[in-house]
Amino acid sequence: MPTTSRAAVSPVSPVHGRLALVGIGAAVLIATDLHLRLSAQISPIWQTLSEYVYGRLGDHSAARLFTVMCLALALGSLALLAGLVKARRSPAVVLLLGVWCAGLTICATVPVDPNGEARSFDGQLHNAAALTAFLALPTAAWLLTRRGGRACPWEPRRTTIRWLAAASFASVAVVLGGFVFTLITGPAQQEVTLGLFERLLFTVDLALLLTMVRPLVAASRR
Repeated sequence: MPTTSRAAVSPVSPVHGRLALVGIGAAVLIATDLHLRLSAQISPIWQTLSEYVYGRLGDHSAARLFTVMCLALALGSLALLAGLVKARRSPAVVLLLGVWCAGLTICATVPVDPNGEARSFDGQLHNAAALTAFLALPTAAWLLTRRGGRACPWEPRRTTIRWLAAASFASVAVVLGGFVFTLITGPAQQEVTLGLFERLLFTVDLALLLTMVRPLVAASRR
């Protein structure tokens, strides 16, 4: 019991929270820019976020911008991870958030297969990394909010975090189901708005990350 109490009241770091916000904010700004400037090339309804790597911004590829977006989100998440380590959160939470960061990094550096083309090893690796990452994040959030005492900085947001984690799991199930359906029927018969549901998942996970970061930022006001 004393060990749990000490873990619950371990100090959190506002520096890690601010760094996390910078990374997440940069990712949101880049994602918004890609959606606006590539709206005529990449359908936000039917095509996934990963397909922005094949967009063109004038004479230049959008691949670098997509890479920076993923890496910014990974670095922001890494700052959150460091804050959780300082706050002595569960090793399982830290490990799962590390898996999320690693998955984002792979997605940033290994491109998805172009729509309609044969599946390659790199494309399969990209898909596997994305799926693993999108499962790891809500699992980490769920474990983070296991009851550990009133002094736990995440306890006041327990309900919100768990609702967002549940929404993330549900969105993953829809996206995965749509992806399997497309594999079976072929792109020509695609009836599931895979891109739209993936963007919903992305939005939910951003909200989840921000809710997890908030206790770190709030530490600066104490």
